Formats: sequence, C-alpha cells, structure tokens
Amino acid sequence: MSITSQYTNRIFTDKLEKWALALLSLVVLGVIAYLSHLSPGLEGGMDSYNHYLIARYTWEYPYLFLDQWGKPLYNLLASPFVQFGINGAIVLNCVSLIGCSILVYRILLKIGINNAWLGYILTLLSPIFLDNTISSLTEPLCALLVLLTLYFYIDKRYVLSAVMAGFLPFARSEGFIILFVVFVFIVIIQREYKAILYTAVGSILFNLLGWYIEGEPLWIFTSNPYIKFEMSGINICGRGDIYHYFRAGHYTFGKIASWLLVVGAIVYVIRWLRVSRIADHAIGIILCSFTLYFASHAAIWWLGKMGSCGYVRVMVVIAPLASIIMTYGLHHLFLQLEQKLGDKLVLIQRGFMLFVLLNAIYTPYRYYAYKYPMQVSAEQQEYHKLVDWMKSQPLDDRRKIYLYPYFSMIADINPYNQEEHYDFWASSLQFAEDGDILIWDGHFGPHESGTPLLSLEQDSTWKKIHAIVPKEKIVTLNDKAFEIHVFEKIK
Repeated sequence: MSITSQYTNRIFTDKLEKWALALLSLVVLGVIAYLSHLSPGLEGGMDSYNHYLIARYTWEYPYLFLDQWGKPLYNLLASPFVQFGINGAIVLNCVSLIGCSILVYRILLKIGINNAWLGYILTLLSPIFLDNTISSLTEPLCALLVLLTLYFYIDKRYVLSAVMAGFLPFARSEGFIILFVVFVFIVIIQREYKAILYTAVGSILFNLLGWYIEGEPLWIFTSNPYIKFEMSGINICGRGDIYHYFRAGHYTFGKIASWLLVVGAIVYVIRWLRVSRIADHAIGIILCSFTLYFASHAAIWWLGKMGSCGYVRVMVVIAPLASIIMTYGLHHLFLQLEQKLGDKLVLIQRGFMLFVLLNAIYTPYRYYAYKYPMQVSAEQQEYHKLVDWMKSQPLDDRRKIYLYPYFSMIADINPYNQEEHYDFWASSLQFAEDGDILIWDGHFGPHESGTPLLSLEQDSTWKKIHAIVPKEKIVTLNDKAFEIHVFEKIK
C-alpha cells in the first residue's frame, strides 16, 4: 500500500496541527501548575523528597552528584532546577513531558506515520506520566533520555545513540535494560561494531569518577544500593503477582490504550513475519525496549528481587514508547481496512480517532482526579505534630538521627551536615553521642533502619522522651502501625 493512500493523508494541515498541539500543551501545563499550587503534597512518597534533597544539596556537597540511589544523571540535570525549591523539580518533569511528546511526534513522522499528532496527545495525556509529574521522581527525566536515545538510533546517528544508551543506567538502574536493547540493535543488527566502545563511555566515566572520589575501583557495583540490597538478603516489600503490572494496565496506560498497545504489537509481529524480517527496525527497537522493560519489572516484583516494591510509577519511563506503538498499530490497521472499505474508511477512521482522543482526555481524570489537590499523607501529618512539639523543647542545637526525609524539609534541617543530622541506620547508632536525639518511626524504623522499637526501649543508653501514637491506626509499610518515638542518648 502506498504511503500516499487516503488514510495516511493528514487529518489536519501542518499549521493547524502544530497550533492545536501547542495550545493543548499549554492547557495541560496550566492544569499541572494549578494543581501543583493547590497541592501541599507530592506523588512518590518519601522517594520524591529524598531525590529532591540529594539534588538540592549537590552544589554544597559535590559528592552527592555520584549518589547512586539518587542517580548521578538525575542529580546533575535536576540540580539547577531544584535550587528554586520543589517546584523546580516539577518544572523539570513538565519539560520532560513536553520533550517526550515532541520526540514521539518526530519519531512517528520519521517512520511515515502522518497522523503523528495522535502519538503526541497520547504521550501528553498519559495517565501514569501525568500522575507522577507533581513529584521529584527520576522516572519522567529518564523517559525523556530513553526516548532521545531511541530517536538518535532511528535517525541513524548510531554513535550518539550508543553514547546516550551508555549513560541511561545513571538516570535509572533500568537503563541497563535499554542499553542492552540498543547494543543488540546497533552492534548485531546494524553491524556498527565501533559502537561497542561508545556504549561503555558512560560506565567508564562514572566508574572512574567513583573510583577517584570514593576510592572504589568497581564503584558501579559496590556503590549500587540495589545490588547491596540484594546481597544483604533483606526483602522489605516482599513479592507480588506476576500479573501485577498487567492488571494495572487500565490505570497505567488506560484501558483502551492497553488494547491498542496489544494491537500495535500484533501488527508489528505480523508485518515482521509477512512483509520482511528486516523491516521496521525503528518500531522493532521501540517494541523490544518496551517489552523487555515491562517484563523485567513484572519478573523482579514476582521474584521479590532488587528491592522492588511493585510501584506502577516505573512505567512512566516507557509510557511514550507505548504511545508510538499504539499509533503505529492504528496506522497499519487502517491501511489494511482501506483495501476492504475504500472511501467509507474516512468517516470510520475519524470517528475512531475522536473516540481515542476523548478517551485519552477522560482516562487521567477517571483514575487520578480524586487525588488532587494532593495532600500530605497521614504519616507526614504526624511529623508536623513532632515539629510542633520540638519547637517547645530546647532541642535546636541537638543532632537528630532519623531517616524520614520529609522531616528535614519541615524542620529545616540540613540532612548532609553531620553536626545536625545522622541517617538512622542500625550501624550508625554506635556513633551517637550524649544528647543526640533519635527519631524512630514505624515506616523506616523496623525496615530500612533495621531497628525494632523494643530494642531501643530496652536499651539503657537511650531514654524515651516523647511518643506520637495516632488515635486511629495508620497502616504503613508491611501493614505495620505508624508511630513516632523520640529518644535521647544518655550514656
């Protein structure tokens, strides 16, 4: 079928299309700004606040640029934004959202999908992406970097794609998955053997920096918190159903979108088998990246590995890829229907496009409107009570030992100044001095901190000076009751 067939003619003119997309983008950004202004809370829980604090203090403590939990690439790129506060992180997420939408649009045009506006809108209105925009999480930026890597591949700039892929693991650990896919397509399929060295640039550079600054010759592995976590044998979140992410598809991508995603994948496989086994490498690398990423997360949650907690937000990274696959599938599906329906297809196609568009607008509202304006959690409210209590106590000059990052923000504590704060690890308690204040909570205390409440209560070197026990039980991680208990080091 010729690319100039009736279906592939644009529904909109170039000028109208771009103005419409620009206007819709402004509306979406306006809604995000409005909701952000109304929302005292953030999506992503304590992870958001921790990522923000790491990036925020990189300029004062440069070693934080290499923090592998925070992710070096995120720490670097987010640091200028977050100097303006948490809203700076939200601005970065908005930049990532618009950037992803533009790249999806350009990729679809480059591979001959003329109604690329649909892919732009599906990305812009992605339910899971929008829901994680008011946050300081790494997923939105990583989505942009992944898409940029694949765009360079599709544009046949293989060296640039290889270099970008090599840096992805330092935006999120799953970047190793995309790196593997890019390596296979560039080196094995395209036979660009020189790209082998370029895929290693990111790892070599960061490992050398880590070795020089932290003295770890295998810094990539020895400083990776997920590898450490796996080696420790501790499993905080447990494990889940292998079908967890499949069942979450309706509020991750949208119910209709999930079916369109399946259609797109089937269309590609059929074309690969029937048309040419070397055709559509552009969609091939996108579909392989999406599938391997999705399957990896499903597997590690099912197996209870690598500290996975089954968070659906990780799918933000591949949400733009889903938009491309959906739009690609519709394109070729309608091309096939054109042979049977002829002129009748125009009305059917436009009606269906309108249905998909309206569904894309409705889906984020359907699943996430109830959360906004986003409030602070019940746990965070208890910490506000702690701050109020501390204001009435002569504790300002005491070092605080805790792990709850939100407390750093509301108590105005620099979490990286060891005269003000120690992280609450079981191993750090040996360095506590007389007068230090330990804050144990039900979220981190029995889990990451590795310290049961009873062990502190029975320790004669710690004196309990305050407790906050909610009247109504607050359930936290692993069905534990959330409470706050404050101790003072006395010996």
